[in-house]
Amino acid sequence: MRVSTRGDYACRALLSLALHADEPGPTSVRDIAARTALPQPYLEQILLALKGAGLVRSKRGVGGGYVLARQPRDIRLSEIISAVDGPITLGDFGQPHQDGACDHEGHCVLLAIWDVAGEHMRQHLSDYTLEGIADAARGRAPWPDLHHS
Repeated sequence: MRVSTRGDYACRALLSLALHADEPGPTSVRDIAARTALPQPYLEQILLALKGAGLVRSKRGVGGGYVLARQPRDIRLSEIISAVDGPITLGDFGQPHQDGACDHEGHCVLLAIWDVAGEHMRQHLSDYTLEGIADAARGRAPWPDLHHS
């Protein structure tokens, strides 16, 4: 599985909102773009998708911008990526034992492996909340590490 640029940008934007969640009022797209070094026009599209998924709320006009729609502890990395990239899978190869997907030698075993690996990825990304990531970014919690889980 690859996290797309869009998925990465969405996570960076929401992490920025989480890191500044204690500041009063919404954060403008311009401020989010400046803090994250993301291109503003692309960021606006991504924030609209995140709004559609119910992860952020927006306020128009002077002093307008975006706020997280839920607490950082209640927003999971898997939700953010799914909101902009669609379902988290290793690929669209079909499901074992459906639609003739197993008509060729050994293919069913591979399909089952891709399915299991995709489930591991979904589970892993759902283990991270914006709060936990923000704590790690602030140095208040350990960084994710392959050898210390």
